[in-house]
Amino acid sequence: MNIVLDRKLLINLLHKTISPTVSKTNFPILSTVLIDFSDKKMKVTATDLELTIISYLEISQDIKASFCVSLTKFLSILKELSSVEVTLKLQKNFLWITCENCELKLNIIDPQEFPKPPTLKDKEVIKLSPEILGEMIKFSSFSVFVGEGNYVLSGIFCEIEKNKIRLTSSDTKRLSSIERALPSNQPELNTRKTFIIPHKAIIELSKLIKESEQELLLVIGKNQIGFDLKDTQIITQLIEGEFPEYKKYIPKEAEHKLKIDREKFLSSLKRASVLSAPEYYSVKLEVSKNKLMVSKATPQLGEYKEEIDVDYKGKNITLGFNPDYLKDVLKVVEEDEVSLDLYDPEKPLVLRNNGYIYLALPMRLT
Repeated sequence: MNIVLDRKLLINLLHKTISPTVSKTNFPILSTVLIDFSDKKMKVTATDLELTIISYLEISQDIKASFCVSLTKFLSILKELSSVEVTLKLQKNFLWITCENCELKLNIIDPQEFPKPPTLKDKEVIKLSPEILGEMIKFSSFSVFVGEGNYVLSGIFCEIEKNKIRLTSSDTKRLSSIERALPSNQPELNTRKTFIIPHKAIIELSKLIKESEQELLLVIGKNQIGFDLKDTQIITQLIEGEFPEYKKYIPKEAEHKLKIDREKFLSSLKRASVLSAPEYYSVKLEVSKNKLMVSKATPQLGEYKEEIDVDYKGKNITLGFNPDYLKDVLKVVEEDEVSLDLYDPEKPLVLRNNGYIYLALPMRLT
């Protein structure tokens, strides 16, 4: 039985499922993908038991076959070939890969050894716009906690209520929260849904939705959720635990806002960051009437100062911030001018922009 496939389409299909197979594991079967042929479709499934990715490719042949193969080895071989098409053939415990005058074989594993993929049938389904969800992920994913010891903050908190969806993340030093309307063809929800999506699943989702223009379906189960992008599905276990009551940490809008050219501010922070050192990381911001002084002094390295014209009529204030916390948000905001709420040296800086709130805690100046 020979299976003829377009090589580039096959590589693209396998790339979509690579992430779960590269996780560190003591189970060799998890470094493989389960490949099924049936109903004129090729189905590829990869899992690390927490994250499962299933992707489909329509084929011209009506074949029934199933096997497991090392994804990294299979991909490496396909990338080194140059032909437009490749032919796959199963023979006992081997997968033969042929094209033109080249022939290779890989060991395959009994598909019965592969973990049973999760299913999300008969669950609540919510319609989402890939474009809007991609924007929300961009504005919230950089604030996720990375490291040990804060499990509930190692993902993005999702709240869905009535006709709104909100994503919130925090690493304890900053917080991002963005709210958007659900698509107009999504019926209003009667009950509030909340869950924490692991960061690993968010990263894979953001890659896939860049290529999708069709409506995305969010399927909600008890301890897991799925994202259905027609030809690819992502199913992930949810993070257990209670996300902090973050809203109580967001201060009311300041009476006087600092309005500043985003690109000028970002460029100044980048220049100041050049002089950063582990024990001297904070950048000083001195705000006065219509002026902002950005400065940085690091012993044995040097000093930096730059004055920027701003729109500000509040009290004079001096603040210290991790420059990365400001640069990260300035990179994703697209407006030419940003508006910042400033309070006092002990309180956070807050950026509010069209349903988006970003909060960054100050640092002690050194």
